[in-house]
Amino acid sequence: MSLLRDIPERELSDLLDEAQHLWETGRCCPTRCGVTRRWGVAAYREPPCGGSSTGIRAASFAVHNGEEPPVSGWNGAGNIFFSGCNMRCIFCQNWPISHKNNGRLYSLEEFAAEVRRLMRTGVHNLNLTTADHYLYPALKALADMRGEIPVPISYNCAGYFTEEALSVVLRFADIFLYDVKYLDPALAARYSGAPNYVEAMTKGLEVLHAARIPWEEDELGLLQRGLIIRHLVIPGAVDNSFRTLDLLAAYRDRGMIFKLSLMSQYFPAYRAVEHPDISRRLTHDEYDPVVARMEELDLDGWTQDLDAHGGA
Repeated sequence: MSLLRDIPERELSDLLDEAQHLWETGRCCPTRCGVTRRWGVAAYREPPCGGSSTGIRAASFAVHNGEEPPVSGWNGAGNIFFSGCNMRCIFCQNWPISHKNNGRLYSLEEFAAEVRRLMRTGVHNLNLTTADHYLYPALKALADMRGEIPVPISYNCAGYFTEEALSVVLRFADIFLYDVKYLDPALAARYSGAPNYVEAMTKGLEVLHAARIPWEEDELGLLQRGLIIRHLVIPGAVDNSFRTLDLLAAYRDRGMIFKLSLMSQYFPAYRAVEHPDISRRLTHDEYDPVVARMEELDLDGWTQDLDAHGGA
């Protein structure tokens, strides 16, 4: 059952007001684009993230079996892929959605209807994927139907939050899938157009640490509440991965409860082929030492089979 179902009406109203203010003033992510907008009224210009003010643009509402085991389970996660993104990763594997804003506009009522259809498939959760730039309308749609949501709400994000927005999400999301992409600001600027990523992401980690999210699975091993931190190892950036694991171990030692998902699924998608440093697959000489560091630090979680993803 989702946290959203148990929020008292007055607190929910305040939460929606906070989300609406951040969204309407263009302060829902660290780019702080400042594009003012009002729900249902066409904005004077589209924000860089592609977030519409006349509908929720989404690419798909789909059963997804590729998340971590306690998230996908056997019936799959209920992934809602929001169109657009507040980051500009040149290697994004979902670039038609994130960069080209592919998808269709849904009214709040249509969005809710798609959520109901997805839940009827028996998914174990609602996995909001890249929803930051639709924070207010997505929360509004879910709040209006919250009595019908019997499963946890998972928030699947790039780790690129403002502290204000993250504090809103913490009050209604049960599960966090939180990326830690970079510990090197130069890499963040070069590959994701986000020179302030490290600062924003680490502030987010502090907020998550203070929230003390518990790890709760049901009797069948399905995640009901918890934090999963994801890190994608990219070519030529092993030191970035080492630094990431060291940071996460420090948070673990400070009492933060999470599991690490160490990913090897990188391939040179979208514009990565234009950049020699990352225009190739990951190699065992890069991924295996990071796995060894994870084991050395005794970080609990999952790794991926590099060979299954075409590694060298």
